[in-house]
Amino acid sequence: MKITADENIPYVKEAFKTLGDVQTKNGRNLIQADLTETDILLVRSVSKVNKALLHDTPVKFVASATAGFNHIDLDYLATHNIGFARAPGSNAISAAEYVLGGICLWSQKHKKTLSDLSIGIIGCGNVGSRVKQLCEDAGMKCIVNDPPLEESEPHKYQFSGIEAALECDIVTLHTPLSQDGKHPTYRLLNSQRISQLKPQTLFINASRGEVIEEPALLQRMQNTNDLALILDVWENEPQINPQMLKHTLIGTPHIAGYSIDAKIRGTEMIYQSVCDFLGEKPAWSASQIDFKDNPRLHLDIKKLRQTGKIQQEVLNAYNISADSDNLKKILNDQNLRDGKYFDSLRKNYPPRREFSYLT
Repeated sequence: MKITADENIPYVKEAFKTLGDVQTKNGRNLIQADLTETDILLVRSVSKVNKALLHDTPVKFVASATAGFNHIDLDYLATHNIGFARAPGSNAISAAEYVLGGICLWSQKHKKTLSDLSIGIIGCGNVGSRVKQLCEDAGMKCIVNDPPLEESEPHKYQFSGIEAALECDIVTLHTPLSQDGKHPTYRLLNSQRISQLKPQTLFINASRGEVIEEPALLQRMQNTNDLALILDVWENEPQINPQMLKHTLIGTPHIAGYSIDAKIRGTEMIYQSVCDFLGEKPAWSASQIDFKDNPRLHLDIKKLRQTGKIQQEVLNAYNISADSDNLKKILNDQNLRDGKYFDSLRKNYPPRREFSYLT
């Protein structure tokens, strides 16, 4: 069994060597010639898996260690009887904690009390639902907008229209990227909706860059500079627009879901899927990993709410400013703008633990 994997999937060799021979490649530079002897392909979101990559290869199964799948041509896989699996929800906790970290930084900077704030959550699936829980625990009023979820589970939440979400003190996006269907999300936040955001709104995008009409957002910032922006995703990654980055409070290189816990969870999920596909009993699990580090502090958002220390304790646990400072180095160095530096920040991202690990 020949397995080709993105080199940035953590513990991929340790896990998948139990199933066959593993070769690792740079996922963004993966080409068809790399797969001429490959049975199983393991990727992340940086790899476009389509006819150009897979034609005339023996690939029988593709697994993406990501929640999203807009980088996968599912129709091509289905037509050619190629199996597929992904890792939905694997990074949801990490991404939600990133959002809370950004909110804590902004609210502390502007001396705002969390319990006085409202947050519009656009998209309330794996990530959005966890954002909702964290923000409710912190005392915030949550307005949920998710038309597909409202249609399928109308009683799950008290749903609101997108206009109500856009009126909140904080607006955060957690939708998948889709360009068709009943509820497309491509440029869901278009120029009209961007204009509806109140001055001084904290606007967060940790979903997909193309969910926002980025030129319209940049134009508003250049004209009025009256929003606080936290952007983890961008149009044209990894060659992002430095002018857009310049106008952010926090700008990061698509790492919201990049805790080590989330990445390992993704590896374990696709490993299980490949084992199922092959009819093999799993011989590796994340529980075998010895992290050799010590927990630092205890984060119970509900209890911290009573002490008024949520912001500082969250920022002690996750220094979101450091991630932003690293990306913003491109503002002062033209040589870092070709996309390689953006990718290097993701590849060499320092270990970050989820709050549940900190005891």
